[in-house]
Amino acid sequence: MSTVDIVSQVGGRPANFLDIGGGANAEVMAGALEVINNDREVKSIFINIFGGITKGEEVANGIVTALGRVSIGSPIVIRLDGTNAEQGREILAEHTSDMLVSKPTMLEAARTVVELADR
Repeated sequence: MSTVDIVSQVGGRPANFLDIGGGANAEVMAGALEVINNDREVKSIFINIFGGITKGEEVANGIVTALGRVSIGSPIVIRLDGTNAEQGREILAEHTSDMLVSKPTMLEAARTVVELADR
C-alpha cells in the first residue's frame, strides 16, 4: 500500500493496484503486466519492487517476457531494489526506452510515473 500512498502524495491517482506476492517468478510478473495493460484507466505503470523472496532478475525477466507477448500501451517505470536487484537492472538496461524507465528510488519513480501519466 505504500506504493499507492506515494503515488497519491506526488499528485497521482492510482487506477489499479496489483501485488504479485512473494516468490513471484517471470511468468507471474508477465501475467500481472497483461492484466494491468487491459485496464483502460491506466495511463502509466509503476512497478515498485523491494525483493526479498521475489528476486530482481525474475521480475526483470517477467517484464521482458510481457513486453515480448503483448503491446503494452502505457509507459512503465520500475524501481527495483533488494535481492538480485543489480542483476535485474542489468537485464532491464538492454530494454530501456521511452516506454520502460528505471529509477533508483521509490520517490523518483513515483514522480516519474505521475509525470508520464499526465502527458
